[in-house]
Amino acid sequence: MSLEFVCTEDLKVKFTNNSGPPDIKNPAAYLGDQGVDPVKIVPTYSQKNKLGNRRVTTTGIDIQWTAATGCAFVSSAFTFVTGLAAIQPRALSTKAEGGLVLRKGDRSLVGCIGSWTNNSSGATVVCSCQVEISDAGQDKAKAQ
Repeated sequence: MSLEFVCTEDLKVKFTNNSGPPDIKNPAAYLGDQGVDPVKIVPTYSQKNKLGNRRVTTTGIDIQWTAATGCAFVSSAFTFVTGLAAIQPRALSTKAEGGLVLRKGDRSLVGCIGSWTNNSSGATVVCSCQVEISDAGQDKAKAQ
C-alpha cells in the first residue's frame, strides 16, 4: 500500500467559492490554500503513527472561521462573520490507531457554510465553498 497521499500535520486545505459576496469571486480575493491552525483548521492526530517525523491525521478535520480569525477570502464591501466545515476521511481501510486516515483529495461532503455582513446596508449574505485537502503535507511517504 502506498502512503504517499496520507496527510500529515503539514497538510493544506483548498477552498473554492460557490456563493457569497460578489467581490470574493475575484481570484485575487483568495488568500491561498490554508495550513493547519490551532484555532481555524484543527485535525486530529495519531499519537503513535508518523510519516518521517510528522504525525498522521486521523478521523477528520474541523474548520471553524470567526470574525476574529477571518476566512480564506477577503472582501472590501463585506465583513466576515462566521463559517463552519468538516472533512471526514474517505479511506476504506487505511487506519492509524483504529481511525481512518485523511488523504489528499478528501473533501467535505457539505462544504463550508458561512455568512458575511454588508458594510453599507448591514444585510447578511450567506456564503458557501467547496473544501478539499489539496496537499498531504509530504512528498514521498516513508513508513517508520
